Amino acid sequence: MAELSDELVLITSELVTNALIHAGSDVDLRLRAFGDRVRLEVRDSDSDPPVPTAYSLTAEGSARAEHGRGLFLVDALAHTWNTSPSGRGKTVWLEMDIPGAADVGRAADR
Repeated sequence: MAELSDELVLITSELVTNALIHAGSDVDLRLRAFGDRVRLEVRDSDSDPPVPTAYSLTAEGSARAEHGRGLFLVDALAHTWNTSPSGRGKTVWLEMDIPGAADVGRAADR
């Protein structure tokens, strides 16, 4: 999983920062490893889902797009991601494939 560490640190930083800035609440973080993937979950108290905002070349558009650009990093680096309601807030979760884990599983099946 060392191959994923830089990407996981970057994604974790983005999601936790988003939760702290937008929810203004405590943040719960969970990282779980399965046989072929890792799952990262960030829970906060804001029920509004995160909205990716595209970069704009105009000053006005860029000011509006100040928030949400980090989600493009999440989308680019994670295998899959989404949000789900969780009690009084939401959980933003993502999954990343563990490099080579599928090959190990196939070799064990032989």
